[in-house]
Amino acid sequence: MSKPLVLIVGKPNVGKSTLFNRIIGEKKAIVLDQPGVTRDHIYGEARWEKRAFTLVDTCGIFEDPEEIIAKQQKEAVINSMKEASLVIFVVDGKNGVTSEDFHIADFLRKAGVDVLMVANKAESYEKYKIEIKPDLYEFGFGEPIPVSAEHNGNIEELMEEAMKKLENRGYDLSDEEIENDDEIIKVAIIGKPNAGKSSLFNKILGMEKAIVSEIPGTTRDAVDEIVEIDGQKYKFMDTAGMRKKKSVEYGSIEMYSIIRTTRTIEKSDIVVILVDALEGITQQDKKIAGIAENRGKGTIVAYNKWDLVDHSKVNMKEVMQIFEKEMYFIYYSPLIFTSAVDGTGVPKLIDSIKRVQKSRELKVQTSVLNSALERHLMVSPPPIRKGKRVKFYYATQVGVKPPVFTFYTNYPKEVPNSYKQSLRNMIRKYIDPFEGSPLFLKFEERRK
Repeated sequence: MSKPLVLIVGKPNVGKSTLFNRIIGEKKAIVLDQPGVTRDHIYGEARWEKRAFTLVDTCGIFEDPEEIIAKQQKEAVINSMKEASLVIFVVDGKNGVTSEDFHIADFLRKAGVDVLMVANKAESYEKYKIEIKPDLYEFGFGEPIPVSAEHNGNIEELMEEAMKKLENRGYDLSDEEIENDDEIIKVAIIGKPNAGKSSLFNKILGMEKAIVSEIPGTTRDAVDEIVEIDGQKYKFMDTAGMRKKKSVEYGSIEMYSIIRTTRTIEKSDIVVILVDALEGITQQDKKIAGIAENRGKGTIVAYNKWDLVDHSKVNMKEVMQIFEKEMYFIYYSPLIFTSAVDGTGVPKLIDSIKRVQKSRELKVQTSVLNSALERHLMVSPPPIRKGKRVKFYYATQVGVKPPVFTFYTNYPKEVPNSYKQSLRNMIRKYIDPFEGSPLFLKFEERRK
């Protein structure tokens, strides 16, 4: 049985994302003192004393939204309300309530959901008790709970009350980890703004969890979703696009999105680098690929919007040649042609993810590795350094995800980069292509 869904709802800038981060115990949602920062729903696991529920940080609901994104935000909250077991209605416990709060309260009453009212930013309890609290009873949601998400104030009472409400409605909150995290393939979808990440993300999930629009930079937070396809569980992570640093203002929302994107790459197993087929490979695409490769992540390059390309002028063979030239450092990665609109290439993408993960987990027998090394040394002898030839005695694999190989030699510091690359090529040629996976090499002096 899936865990109950609890939504955090409230007007912009009341500290919903700060409260979300505090409850789940990690900084997953972007937090800035600026209205409307959260646009997509952010999901996390809230755990408390061997009990758990799924917590959702929602965008702020606007009273009269005019912009297309604001309208989509409101629709997303309304749709999520149908699935919610409980709503945590957050108001400002420092500055008091406004007409927006009453509008949201009316909205929640009409939705017929169970509501737990929380007054955030209530660091000054005396002021809250005298000036703010009396007005909160007008909403009709019972006794409000004052908290300070920023300073971890009274979060225990909030969690106990939320658990109590859910248990009273018959939900089983026992926190038995059904999902073995090691068995879930974590996939980050990364690319320039407006390359179609959210659309592809939604196509894979088969549901609209991330807001999609034609306005670059719509997605600011990382949006995670676990799905099961043919018996294999995947955690797909949609992220904000990475712009060039010079075009991103320091301290801006986009700067934090870039930081979050990098963190998402670090938490992933595989990075799908989404290239806008209408633009081709850009410097930013290569930068993303470089970050993923340096951190030992599996990589897949997906040419998205392939359905919009004029195929009389551009064909797959030409694109593959450009890919091998521009992204030579991850030449071993699968190249997939996708369309988020009609789903073209999505089955191939899922298949590639499986193959790349298998490569990352592959363990090579020491005997097989050394047979390949012996063959390579005959064809391509090591270089002579400082008047002495570098000798290799044996090699062994010491790690997976990514694969790591240690080579024992007489002069570990004298192995040139060109020969290190030839050893990687040797492994891919004689042992396994290790499709989509970087190979890390270590060199140690043979013990006397």
